[in-house]
Amino acid sequence: MGRVDETRFFSEYYSRQTVLKEFGEKGQEKLAKSKVAVVGLGGLGTASSLYLTLAGVGYLRLIDQDTVELANLHRQILYTPKDLHYPKAEASAERLSKTNPLIKVEAVPENVNLQNVERLLAGVDCVVDGLDNMQSRYLVSRVCVKFKIPYVFGAAIGTEGNLTVFDSPETPCLECVFPNVQDDYMQTCETRGVLGATPGIIGAMQAMETVKLLAKMGTPLRGKLMICDFNDMYFTTVDIYKRNGCSSCQGKTPFPYEKEKLVWLCGRNTVNINPAEPWAINFQEAYKLIGSLFKVRLRSHFAVIFSSKGSEITLFKDGRMLIRNVKDEKSALKLYDEVKKKLNQG
Repeated sequence: MGRVDETRFFSEYYSRQTVLKEFGEKGQEKLAKSKVAVVGLGGLGTASSLYLTLAGVGYLRLIDQDTVELANLHRQILYTPKDLHYPKAEASAERLSKTNPLIKVEAVPENVNLQNVERLLAGVDCVVDGLDNMQSRYLVSRVCVKFKIPYVFGAAIGTEGNLTVFDSPETPCLECVFPNVQDDYMQTCETRGVLGATPGIIGAMQAMETVKLLAKMGTPLRGKLMICDFNDMYFTTVDIYKRNGCSSCQGKTPFPYEKEKLVWLCGRNTVNINPAEPWAINFQEAYKLIGSLFKVRLRSHFAVIFSSKGSEITLFKDGRMLIRNVKDEKSALKLYDEVKKKLNQG
């Protein structure tokens, strides 16, 4: 696309929002210079990242550890049946890059953990929450507090949802409002269920709040929590406050989670296993070897998916594995070690 064509494309692509008096050309320019990380590309993250792409956020960093499953498709709007088994970060980035060629989209197929969370969120102007567990949210929130990055929080289950903007130090942080929440006691999409439009609505509102923050438009939802029940279309907004003595706000609380090698994904017999030590993989050679040892299902830019002993294994370039259809931790770690041994011997 030539310079003249690109300028015209830019002008026409955003023409229906730049005409807004409260947004205008200046708002569009601010978006184009902005960098946003979307953490989690499920129902919330796919909706918010789509609208941020359409709005013209200049750079999107898409972070997700998972691959696309059939049960995702009714609510995770960036994926089609052709994307099944592919890393969500990769499938999302490919779709969004085609949707708006004016922006840069980076796929990051990683598991968010204590060792990488600061690196994953470095250099962005805003973080959008598409996560489904509090442990990861606490990690993300504490980094946002540390680096003073606005954190657009969203949650959706069943026909209910919540939304707020945490922007420390001006507002409370996540742990001021939701301290010490244990994931074991939370409802999941598998146990409670979720209507597809629920995360779609909340995700779209997250995108709206992000655009407002970046373009300095309107009044973002700082210091307020929106509570939605779509069953009877009940909406209310309540004030939220800093919790006295919140050590997270003060940056004094150490992360409570040790380095985790094994993490079960929400509500499924699927486990993520991080390499205990860096595992240098020549992906080209590994792919050939895997093809000679296992039944390969597909290969992408970031991963190779194959079957072993009734389980589906997704091997990523950093040595991380997703193992599906595994019953317990012992079985998962045994299979991980067996595959790693075979690859190292090859």
